[in-house]
Amino acid sequence: MDDAHVDAQIGYVDGNVTIYSVSKNDHPRRKYEVGRNYLDGDMPRRAEALIEEAAMDGHRSSEVAYYWVLATLSDRSFDHLGPDEFKHLTTAGAMAAQFPYDSWRQAFDVVFELIRCITEEEEHGVTDLPRFSAAFDAYQALPKARRDEIHRHLEMILNGWIQDQVEELEARHVQAMRTDGNRQNRVWKFFEPVPTAPRRIMIPSPTLEPGKRVKVIVGATFGFIGFLWVVGLMAASSLAATIVALVLVSAWVIAIVMTGLSRRLDSQETPGTWWNEGFAASVSASVDHWFQRSGPADPVAARQWQWDNEPVRQKLKVDLVHLYGSDHDRVGPIRWLVRWHAENAARQFSGGVSLRSDGPPAAVVAGYAALAIAGLIALIGAAATSFLGMLGAGSLLGLAGAMAWKDSLDYLASAISHSRLAGEADRRLAAEQQEYERWCHVLSDRPSDAEMAAWLDYDKMTIKSLALKHYGLSNRDVIAHLTLTEGALRCRRARVLYGPLRYSAYVVLLFLLTEGGVRQVTVDLDFATGAIHDERRTTFRYEMIASARVTEVGVRFEHGHRRVLTREEIRPYDQQALVLSRAFRLSLVNRQHIDVLVDNYEEGLFDRVRENINFLTALALDTSGVTGALRILEAVSAEGREWLVHERARRRRRLRDFRESQKIPGSIGLYSPPMVLPGAHDDPPPAGPA
Repeated sequence: MDDAHVDAQIGYVDGNVTIYSVSKNDHPRRKYEVGRNYLDGDMPRRAEALIEEAAMDGHRSSEVAYYWVLATLSDRSFDHLGPDEFKHLTTAGAMAAQFPYDSWRQAFDVVFELIRCITEEEEHGVTDLPRFSAAFDAYQALPKARRDEIHRHLEMILNGWIQDQVEELEARHVQAMRTDGNRQNRVWKFFEPVPTAPRRIMIPSPTLEPGKRVKVIVGATFGFIGFLWVVGLMAASSLAATIVALVLVSAWVIAIVMTGLSRRLDSQETPGTWWNEGFAASVSASVDHWFQRSGPADPVAARQWQWDNEPVRQKLKVDLVHLYGSDHDRVGPIRWLVRWHAENAARQFSGGVSLRSDGPPAAVVAGYAALAIAGLIALIGAAATSFLGMLGAGSLLGLAGAMAWKDSLDYLASAISHSRLAGEADRRLAAEQQEYERWCHVLSDRPSDAEMAAWLDYDKMTIKSLALKHYGLSNRDVIAHLTLTEGALRCRRARVLYGPLRYSAYVVLLFLLTEGGVRQVTVDLDFATGAIHDERRTTFRYEMIASARVTEVGVRFEHGHRRVLTREEIRPYDQQALVLSRAFRLSLVNRQHIDVLVDNYEEGLFDRVRENINFLTALALDTSGVTGALRILEAVSAEGREWLVHERARRRRRLRDFRESQKIPGSIGLYSPPMVLPGAHDDPPPAGPA
């Protein structure tokens, strides 16, 4: 596509990471652990299903209850909760009550006490300050890891004055967590493919096929007879001339053989193997790209560099295709090797070492020609007395050369230099292995998928805080907020197996739904640094929303800009120039559109054998925020300004349902959880009946 170039718009799947790998027959504990991983990776819907399955299969504890509640509430507001979610909360509460009071139970109680404070505020319009103060103190008393989890996963369900207080408390913490873990120096490593270990170039042993062997033997016999014939003719004519002729001819033959060895070795074919033609093309493009990038900046020197390294590039391409083409279909895992060879060649070039060897200089060639002519004159002079004999001997030698010269020279080249080339292959492998170990060490602190998700969550919190500050709003003024993300143009992409795509740069869209209408903010996010820039703001009334839907679209990239076309807008001549994808489209009555592209798992971005594309598509809709946004904005487009009234009614109904769900025997509503502060008791008291 336009503006794309090698190694810039790429993506890969890290199939070595199995944190999200689970099967139906796995032990319940394994299902729970994978569910935890999904929750840490900000994929709560998948986490909720796996933790529920583990709990129903017998893996139960207060820890399981705590994370089940977090997964159920994460990325949901109260109007997103229904009978199934209330059942999960009730069952988790009953599970927690079965176990002794511990740190997990304490965190569990804090979550539910915060929810009760929210229900009080929603129902009565005011906050029960004593109850909230106790809950807030208990929240502050939790370990840092628990506070982080509650803050991240209850961000959608907390609202009003309570959310303002929590965000004020955590404001500095959020900013610290955005750069925690040396983010700026580690994020880029997530997008680097897991490197493939170097492989040794196999130097074939010198061999002669049976047919060639017969030709060489017959040709050598003819040559030996012809040689003796010539020597006999020359010796009968003049002994001195014979010696001179033999010396000159021998010198010529030795010179030709020695200079021809390296050329024949370079032209020998590497043992054939199967490879993907697309892989070969990718290798060729990547080698050319990195050699160009490693060269000098001066235009004149750059042209000399490109001419000088051409043989090195061609040989490297052939070596890489034959070494890795049988089991690789993408160049990413060996990019480190391409880059190292390019940089190594550039260092040699800058040091004055020539990389090109085009055969002997013209003066040497002229010397060989002079030797050949002198030897020929000497032979003719020495055998001038027997023209017919010399003609017969020359014919015999010519026949011998036609039959045996090429194959003999090829075999001799292989035999003489086999040990030398094997030594060079060993030295090259040792150097590549050293670079491989260095590169693996550089990537050893690659961030986990959970870290990438946490950093993005804190970025979204920061963007929301900045938007509220700009509009002069507080959380009490916001009825609902929606955050959607998509990968920026020309960003790098990577993901772990069964996980969502992560991007090196994002476009983040924030919708703030207030009494006065919708405030929409779009910003660009450099994920490596956390820098937020190019803020675009717009405001519109609820009546302006015409529709909200997820649809298949075609994406055209023109001069660095993106154009999104729906199926209805695509014309026949556009088909070849478009990249098909899915997008969330919010259409306004003035025919303006707000589009959010959903992750497109094209070739190379998912494992066809182990992964299901439908599962990945649903995962992409969840992690991009589209699923939650679609539910709310569909209602807004259908109800217009009346959405405010209906939304409050829905929330009251959900709160009523939540209170009713707590009256079930064994649920957490039947006890009042103790708000225990550190040091208040040596051993926290067990929960008693209400």
